Amino acid sequence: MDKTWVVVADSSHARIFQLHDAQQAPEELFDLANPLGRADNRQLASDGHGQYFGPEGRGHTAPRVEEPVQHEVRQFARALSHRLDTAAAQQRFQHLALVAAPRFLGLLRESLDKQTRKLVTAEVAKNVTAFAQHDLDACLRELVKPPRPS
Repeated sequence: MDKTWVVVADSSHARIFQLHDAQQAPEELFDLANPLGRADNRQLASDGHGQYFGPEGRGHTAPRVEEPVQHEVRQFARALSHRLDTAAAQQRFQHLALVAAPRFLGLLRESLDKQTRKLVTAEVAKNVTAFAQHDLDACLRELVKPPRPS
């Protein structure tokens, strides 16, 4: 029987469920937290922007390429993707559904390797991580139904 994993995630929290069938509640496999995803840039940056002096002797500020919180969120997406890539390589699931906040869904999508992306059967750009368990179960059954056998 094919196994379907569903990832429910945003920038600070990710949960991975396994769907058995539409009648049973999804089984939670992993619950991952990223508290830095909700931090303020001022909490993570210990100093200001880099400074340099131009040829005429005037000081300039070099802007950051990426804000500290965004860097932490990107790292979280990579870590989650790595976990999914490893599980896919071990054939722990045959279908993958991604339900994530829109921006985080994009980060997650770009972090997955090519073989894991082939297993993605559904993507939903919606943040449901704060839903109560009962509501989340109903939402997963409604939004992401396991594929029917051929």
